[in-house]
Amino acid sequence: MIAGADLSAFYRQRTDYPPQPAEVDSRVVAWFQDKDWLDSFTRESDEGIEMPLMVSGMSCAACTWIVEKFLLQVRGVSKIDVNLALGRVVVTLAPDAEPGSVIEQLLKLGYGVRPWRTDERLELMRRENKRDLRRLGVAGVGMMQVGMLAIALHAGDLQGMDAKLQQLLRLASAPLTLLVLIYSGRSFFSNAWQHLKHGALIMDSSVSIALLLATVASLWATVSGGGATYYDSVTMFVFFLLLARYLEKRLRNADLIALAQLEDELPEFVARWSNGDWVRCPRDHVVSGDLIYVAAGEAIGFDATVSKGQSAVDESVFNGESLPRNVAQGDSVYAGTVNREASLELEVSAGYRQSRLAALAQDVERARHEKPRYLQLIDRLAARFVALVLLAALGTAMVWLQINPSHALWSALAVLVVACPCALSLATPAAVASATAWLRRRGVSVKGEFGLLATADARSVLIDKTGTLTETTLAVGQLISAEGVSHDCALALSAALQQVSSHPAARAFHNIAPLPGVTDVQVVAGAGMRGYWLALDGTQKEVRLGSLGFISDLALDTPPPPDDDHYWVGLSDAGGWLAWIGLAEHLRPGAGDYLNQLQTMGYSVTIVSGDSHARVAALADKLALPFRAAMTPSDKLDYLQQQQAAGSTVIAVGDGLNDAAFLGAADASVAVAGATALARAQADFVVTDNDFGRLLDIVRIARKARTTMRQNLLWAAGYNIIGIPFAAMGLVPPWAAALGMSISSLVVVVNALRLRRVKG
Repeated sequence: MIAGADLSAFYRQRTDYPPQPAEVDSRVVAWFQDKDWLDSFTRESDEGIEMPLMVSGMSCAACTWIVEKFLLQVRGVSKIDVNLALGRVVVTLAPDAEPGSVIEQLLKLGYGVRPWRTDERLELMRRENKRDLRRLGVAGVGMMQVGMLAIALHAGDLQGMDAKLQQLLRLASAPLTLLVLIYSGRSFFSNAWQHLKHGALIMDSSVSIALLLATVASLWATVSGGGATYYDSVTMFVFFLLLARYLEKRLRNADLIALAQLEDELPEFVARWSNGDWVRCPRDHVVSGDLIYVAAGEAIGFDATVSKGQSAVDESVFNGESLPRNVAQGDSVYAGTVNREASLELEVSAGYRQSRLAALAQDVERARHEKPRYLQLIDRLAARFVALVLLAALGTAMVWLQINPSHALWSALAVLVVACPCALSLATPAAVASATAWLRRRGVSVKGEFGLLATADARSVLIDKTGTLTETTLAVGQLISAEGVSHDCALALSAALQQVSSHPAARAFHNIAPLPGVTDVQVVAGAGMRGYWLALDGTQKEVRLGSLGFISDLALDTPPPPDDDHYWVGLSDAGGWLAWIGLAEHLRPGAGDYLNQLQTMGYSVTIVSGDSHARVAALADKLALPFRAAMTPSDKLDYLQQQQAAGSTVIAVGDGLNDAAFLGAADASVAVAGATALARAQADFVVTDNDFGRLLDIVRIARKARTTMRQNLLWAAGYNIIGIPFAAMGLVPPWAAALGMSISSLVVVVNALRLRRVKG
């Protein structure tokens, strides 16, 4: 197609090649012919109708070039705007253009296409992010300019700079500082005022007063021509506080992005039974009681009941199970799950907003907004600390007004500067930064300080089973064969039947050499595999691999599977039952030893899983751990919150979407390697390699970080306890208070850097 359009230079520009394009999906093209559906995400502009698309598969600048070249050839297309980083393509169309032609071109080129949906919350988040970046940028530029002038002022004090030149530098610094304070620092004053109206004090209260007094004092010194100025301290303080809050906010909003991406995976259109035929309609038009058709491989958009058909539904989104669940008429299925094997007709039980998946999203949102006990405690301590500092500054000013009014402002300001929570606020973040760098070098990313604090103090660990304690793939764990049937033959015959299957259970056989002579293999949806093989006696026999009901139809003498500790698949031929093959989950390497070490360190470890009671019990017995099985995401969240209500500080460890709310509500949480995007967004720690021992690394460095934090806090508190009385007595001028504050902060940072040298 590209060569035929005389655009072969594309191949000289490409640096990466995606898989071969599949056949154009006519259903996707047809979506974009539905005007009502198009109106839900397109918008009119002065240039035409803008159609935003999410295009997957674009990997380099040459992709941008080829997309622009081909789409501009489509009739009615006037403009193409490609954002390679986001995978976003905005196509501007004439009113009479055919949107389906644009989609067909993209599909022919091998790219995946979906509408670019912008949730209102995400749009608000993007606007806030742009605003925060502007404020941070202004603060950064202002800090550098004022800092440059401050260096000249300080150097001039030492070298005898002319007083008029010093005054000129102060006059140049004042408007820059006011710009930073008014534009970039407005959030501090706004937060402090909003809380003050409700009778609450926060760190922003003392920050606002210190910034305001330092600025007023500096302006007074500039106007009067005497006294110290603090323009550089004001701008620097604003910039670094904004930077810390910006990074924290970005991490906190990650779960909103993951939730929006999850909802985007649901089908845009569904086939609904109407007037004796299947009619395609937008998902939002389906209501309870409608009959819909879901083809094999498609996601299910609603909670529903199977009315016709048999298939296997992947429900790992909810229960973490490695294997899909077989479903037939009368069985329930849920929004967000995937129909794996054969088409189904479903009767919708409720719209998406009332679905189990939507309930999971609400659990995640609830966990996101409920503050852990550490945050609540720090909020209370901060309010008391701020109140004491303000009272000390006010008392100092009142006393000096009686003794010597000219010293009142400077002494009160010195108290605020000495007590400014720089060293106190750096005590924890500095230790966290060092511990974070240490963990990052070992394949663990850290999202916040409270996870480290809670990990150090916790004594309870709740850990998911499937995909967390165990590997994500199954393997042959046990084989029981009929008399005269060798294990090797049974495995080879099973492998021959499973070679054509993409079912998760089939992967356990893909590395086994298949038995030759097996032909006509077919997938029987929701039951197993069927084929024919040439037996040793020269006869061709039908052979089946699958569930008890499926293979016993061929071999009436089939015994039931031995137990429920494994995922059992049976093998039979026309002559009778041949074997039961037990597929087992395997522990991650070293998981047992690492959990024993955790228990030795004083942690209580409990397995919490959505898997069946028998399978969880078998694993728990092997590890000698207590467990809770067959738990839904809400059950996990409730159990965790019960433990927290009883006074426990809890570490949660998981990997799946079903663990997201559980991880978000825990005092500290760990997402293991291979975790879903939503689980990673909720977790305090994300392990990026497959080493389960990283859990021990997290615990060890968290305890060392806690010790360092306590040392830093003790130093910062001691400095304040000693410095505030001297400042109140007028023995510490503001410049000396600022110098002492800087030295105190430096001590805290240097002490925290020692964590980087901890041996793993």
